[in-house]
Amino acid sequence: MSAGAKELGQRIIEINRKVRLGSTTTEQWRERLDALLAAQPDFQLTCHARDVRFPEGGAGSSSGTLFFTMSHEGDHSTRECVLRFEPAERLFHAYDLDGQVRIQRALSSSPVPVPAQICEDIDGEFLKVPGYVMERTSGEAAPGAWFAEGVIADSTPADRRKMILSFVETLAKIHQLDWRAQGLSFLLRRAVGPNLIGREINWYWDGLSWAGEIDAQKRFSGVRDWLLANEPEVPRPVLCHGDANFTNYLFKDHLVSAVLDWEMAFIGAPEADLAYALIGMSSLSSDYPPGTPSDDEMKTAYEAASGATLQHWEYYSVFALYRIVLTHILGLRAFPEDFQAAFQSHVEGLIARLNSAWSAAK
Repeated sequence: MSAGAKELGQRIIEINRKVRLGSTTTEQWRERLDALLAAQPDFQLTCHARDVRFPEGGAGSSSGTLFFTMSHEGDHSTRECVLRFEPAERLFHAYDLDGQVRIQRALSSSPVPVPAQICEDIDGEFLKVPGYVMERTSGEAAPGAWFAEGVIADSTPADRRKMILSFVETLAKIHQLDWRAQGLSFLLRRAVGPNLIGREINWYWDGLSWAGEIDAQKRFSGVRDWLLANEPEVPRPVLCHGDANFTNYLFKDHLVSAVLDWEMAFIGAPEADLAYALIGMSSLSSDYPPGTPSDDEMKTAYEAASGATLQHWEYYSVFALYRIVLTHILGLRAFPEDFQAAFQSHVEGLIARLNSAWSAAK
């Protein structure tokens, strides 16, 4: 395994998290949480936030995330919780925290495991920023360098295979949900465009406009135009997680125990999610540990779990790389100068993969 890739993954998460959390101290967050908990009319017992702390590992690097213990006066019971809040510096132009809450509440009784929602402060009255509290689900997320450290890397080859196939099967469960019946049609309005994938292409383009990334827009206008002109019909629109990678999935007993971070969710094609997941796995290194299923094995497992046949794979691979590259360019703004060169080299490697996939698809 590449030590450089592992160090790069760790540094990316550290910088992202520092930027998202801002300068507010954990004591200030504790006071804000106490105010939010005290305002809940349906809480039978007075609750307090204790042991507010920063998370470790891979999850929560694109949003503000804190762990804390909720204590209940009277019976002295406790509950482990997570606070998610609008970050001090956003990665994207739009941050729909209310949409994230609506998705997780809608999925709470579905086959897709999500943390239980406890309360929210959409207007930031108590937290000073929009945020929500959810129960901390048992399980562990993998870090960005999933192949070198953490819950997947530390497992046996047989268990590692089981975990990754569980990840693929969970994507199939997400895609089988009736998103209209779940009240998630609001996701159709994420961006402007006549077609589903075109809207997502435009959503990331809007991010470049918001960030003033004019040079990037000039550089990627060709691939964007090609994606828009060659968008396939989506015969079965599905709820896409949008950020399907191991850092957003908790694992317990070698199975997925929760799906986190719905910030990038959209209505689209199932291939869009799976291509993003498979390409994202190799974004730092393609030197996988023993037991890791091949891309073909994961696609076969997905088809078996979903009952659907994957189509237009080359197109959706280009679309996935377009999203990954533009996200990285937006993220580059947060990094200090001493890390810019190392990260820019990583981004250029992803751009080379995008151009190669685009040439093959054309």
